[in-house]
Amino acid sequence: MGISKKIKEVHHTITGLKWSEKVNLLSIGATLFLLFFSYPFMRTTTTSLLLTHHGVKASPYAWIYSVLCLSIIVSVFNHFQKKIRAQRLYLFSTLVTCASFLISYSFFKTLSSLWAYPLYVLKEVYIVMLVHSVLGHLNASVHEEQAKVIYGPLGAVGSIGGILGAFSVSAFVQDWGEQNFLYLGVAIIILTGFVFLKTKNKEVHLVESKSHSPLTSIKGIKSFVFSVAAIVILSQFVINIGNYQFNIYLNDAFSDSLGKTQFLGQVYGWINSCSLLIQVLLLPLLLKFVPPYLTHLAIPLVYGLSYFVGMAFGDGLMPMAITFVVFKGLDYSLFGAAKELLYYALTDIQKYGAKYVADMISYRLAKGVISLVLIKLPSSMIGGLLGLSVIAWIICLVPLLRSYKKLHLYKKENS
Repeated sequence: MGISKKIKEVHHTITGLKWSEKVNLLSIGATLFLLFFSYPFMRTTTTSLLLTHHGVKASPYAWIYSVLCLSIIVSVFNHFQKKIRAQRLYLFSTLVTCASFLISYSFFKTLSSLWAYPLYVLKEVYIVMLVHSVLGHLNASVHEEQAKVIYGPLGAVGSIGGILGAFSVSAFVQDWGEQNFLYLGVAIIILTGFVFLKTKNKEVHLVESKSHSPLTSIKGIKSFVFSVAAIVILSQFVINIGNYQFNIYLNDAFSDSLGKTQFLGQVYGWINSCSLLIQVLLLPLLLKFVPPYLTHLAIPLVYGLSYFVGMAFGDGLMPMAITFVVFKGLDYSLFGAAKELLYYALTDIQKYGAKYVADMISYRLAKGVISLVLIKLPSSMIGGLLGLSVIAWIICLVPLLRSYKKLHLYKKENS
């Protein structure tokens, strides 16, 4: 009954849209599908090349370079967004991205394997910027009530694209080779630029407030915002520790980059499948019927249990791969949605500051810090660090949920 009602609600919302609005949503959906379909092509090939030629210890260095590069690119992107129409800036970004991939790969083949680092960094940066551009345009194109209905189907479209792309790599990379998949990914990225040109002309800015700095925007709610930032940081600690340990097992299991690429395709396919199942089957029920404190408590508990149960069943690639699928699948679906709901207790100005501090600054800080730690950390201590991070995450939920309850009650009383 609930699913049938939801389908009718989606159908009613879409049929009530103007023709130009339908074209806009169709173009956004097609852009997201193509982006997530091609992303496994770039992700698996660049990851396997880096691990094969430079080893597992290269990945934390590459993460640090990615954080630094993304910070610079965001600043440049913000500058040009104020001067260039969103669709043209997106197309220009795809052309620059693809030219950078082709040049870096050419240098990797002809000059030095060190060019595996720029390839990996490009993979980390471009997907954040392009997806952020599309979602920012979507937010500016639909009303809040429309967004509540449309976000789910659009998210599913992206997940389906990711599933098909990842399993395509796994199925055909041995016959086609990594180079052809990278070239195909480049072609599809450019195609998304021309598809996105069909969207409505809306000016979208990453910086949403000109009269308030991020810190002044959160005046009076800093304890809440820093608590959200703390769980973002700790979640990234847990996920990146799991990612690093998965890379260790992957690198030991396959000596050639083709084998790594094929296996990564399977893993990322299952991650997207896990995320899709949670979004479609569990998320609507959990967010509606389960209290926020239980949802947030369940997430680190599931992370910790999946890791230690997986290790108990065997110290090898498959248990760690399953654990990695759980980590990333939950992060893409449940954790992201549960965190976004916390911001509903805030005003629009407070949301701007809170999301800037927690989702942009803290996220990048966490990835940079844990990368530095993993460079120096002995492999024997990885499991212990992950366990401590899970415990700290649970402890940080106490002040977070206490602050959230106060803000939620205050907003309800004054609405």
